[in-house]
This record gives sequence, C-alpha cells and structure tokens, in this order.
Amino acid sequence: MAQNTILILGAGPRVGWSVARKFKAEGYQVAVGSRNPDVKKATEEDILTVTVDLTKTESVEDAFAQVKKSLGIPNVVVYNAATVTFPEDFDDPFSISPQALMNDTKLNAFGAYAALREAVKGFKELSVGTPKAFIATGNVLPFKPHPAGVTLGAGKAALVHLVDIAAKAYRKGNFRFYFASQVTSSGDTIAYPDLSEGAHGLVYWELVNQTEQGAWDVRFLEDGRLVSSA
Repeated sequence: MAQNTILILGAGPRVGWSVARKFKAEGYQVAVGSRNPDVKKATEEDILTVTVDLTKTESVEDAFAQVKKSLGIPNVVVYNAATVTFPEDFDDPFSISPQALMNDTKLNAFGAYAALREAVKGFKELSVGTPKAFIATGNVLPFKPHPAGVTLGAGKAALVHLVDIAAKAYRKGNFRFYFASQVTSSGDTIAYPDLSEGAHGLVYWELVNQTEQGAWDVRFLEDGRLVSSA
C-alpha cells in the first residue's frame, strides 16, 4: 500500500511547519512548498521542499508535479498561504490601491483555486480507501469583516466560496474540503501572535481522519477544541 502524502503550501515557521511535523509523526510523507523553503531544516527532518510562487498558476501546477514525481500524489493538501495590505488609516480602508488588492488576491484566492484544482485532479487518481482532504487555513474575516483586513478578507471570502462549492460538488467521491479557523473564546479573529501552532496540527489531523465531510466551516480554540460557527 502506498504511503499517504501531505503537501503544505505556504509552509511558514509556525502553522505550516507545525502541521508538517504532526503529519510526519503520524507516518505521512510530507512536502512543504514556499517561495524560499528552508531546505536545510527540511532535509534534517526528512521533509521534501518545493519552491513555489503561489501567485502563479504554472508554479502551483509544477509544485504538484514535483511532489507526485518524488513522493506520489498528495492525498492531503493544506493551503496555508495568506497576505494582507493594511490601510494607513483603518478608518479609510479604501485608501488601499486597486493594485494592492489585486496582488493580495492573487495569493489569497487565485493561488488557492489553482491548488484546489490540482488537488481534485490528484484525488481522482487515488484509490477509494485513501483519505482525501483539502484544508485551507482560514480566519473569520469573511464572516466578521474588519476594515484593517480588507484585502485579506476579500481573498478569504473568495476561498470560502470555493471550499463550500467543493464540499458540495465532490461529496459523492468522498473528497473532503475545509476552511479551518482558530478563533478567540468569543468567536472573533485571532491575532497572529496568538495563533496556536499545535492546535492547527491537531485539528487538521482530526479532519483528515473523519470518515464523512461534516461541516466545511471549522472553528477551533487555542487548545484544539472545536466550537460552533453559529
């Protein structure tokens, strides 16, 4: 039986690498993709690195091809990339230039769509009994907008739309899709310094091992406990 493989796109030093180590510890082959991957650290931990520019469709496609060639088709894909341009004045969010919004959306939404598309293509080639899941690292800006996060929220809102569609469209094939967000105890957006790396790894592992889709909008606390999105 082929070994399960996870591809993490947007492998930052906190959430991305925490998820990588969790899945590695559980027996997965792991590939991490970023613009400037830490090859030395990855080699030490027996993790494959791929250099990828997530704002370019062809680069995303090439990253999947590299992983398929080296490890096999990834049955779990995590899209962990995000970027934001803050307005100089939070009371004037539309002072951000259209070009800045466009540039951020290339990473936050178009790159995610390219990854979703490649993930689904791969899932179709995998055996019936293999778990197949796409997880987007999210936040609650699409549901609770904030002027400071206008470019990030717009991109994440597009990603929410795509994940919702995917969860409906590919349910018969048991391909599963999630938009997973750590939240505060009151259900609000978590500040970046307060992100729990360990909670992401724990929750993502639990999602992959579910036998059914369940809710695609997944919210959790710093200890990994799931909370209602209602």
